[in-house]
Amino acid sequence: MEQRKNLIGAGQHKEYADGEEGLHFPRMECPPLEHPDVEPFEIHPKYADKDFVILADVVKFIPGITADMVDWWWANLEKGYFLWAPGEHYGFEWIIPPCDGGYMTVEASYEFDPANPMAVTRRSIADEYPFAQCYEHVIMSTFETHPGEMILIHTWQDQDDGILWRDLSLMEGRWYKEVGNVFAHLPDFPSHMDYESRRLNQFLPQLYDMWKDHPDPWQNMHFDLRVRQREDGTWERISPNLPPSVDDVQN
Repeated sequence: MEQRKNLIGAGQHKEYADGEEGLHFPRMECPPLEHPDVEPFEIHPKYADKDFVILADVVKFIPGITADMVDWWWANLEKGYFLWAPGEHYGFEWIIPPCDGGYMTVEASYEFDPANPMAVTRRSIADEYPFAQCYEHVIMSTFETHPGEMILIHTWQDQDDGILWRDLSLMEGRWYKEVGNVFAHLPDFPSHMDYESRRLNQFLPQLYDMWKDHPDPWQNMHFDLRVRQREDGTWERISPNLPPSVDDVQN
């Protein structure tokens, strides 16, 4: 029997005709975050031939949330995408949702441009994470305007009363030579990442608490995004983060 696919979205948003100018709305006020001093991450020798150019490496302390909340958030973006960055998040759809693809999702997110989404694809940590250092949890994505044009990494771990959160973005040297610094095409992107970081503790604890006991694993996915270092100094996930199955529920 052919399986019927459901479309999963993040609620209502304005649709635009071709060529119609998008409407933009102001950001919400939220407090600044502390920026701890830390050592820079270095590219692992295994990936030296890619000639990576690091575009951003920003570390913040976010009070009031836990690493487990953030793990859950990456599997449930549709539940609070508009709360995450009001005025800059205009639409969201799962192309491959976590309940179908597990960690390896694909999303269409409307950021910066209310009329046209960007495709965001999760990447394998075991095969592609390029740094010799990592925090306890990590997620890695690419924006598919060109294959591999920009890699975005978030990595985080628990600290007293909050998390240490690190945003890193980088490009392979061949793409950098072809298209230049992607921030030239997305000039608001660095400040947008900062806005997203400052917004996390404004809604995530309440949202996580509302869903924490919801019993349906297809509606309430849980990721474990912890990693461990292998003997060669590269990284891999502790958990495969697969989609839920009937056997999981029945057992």
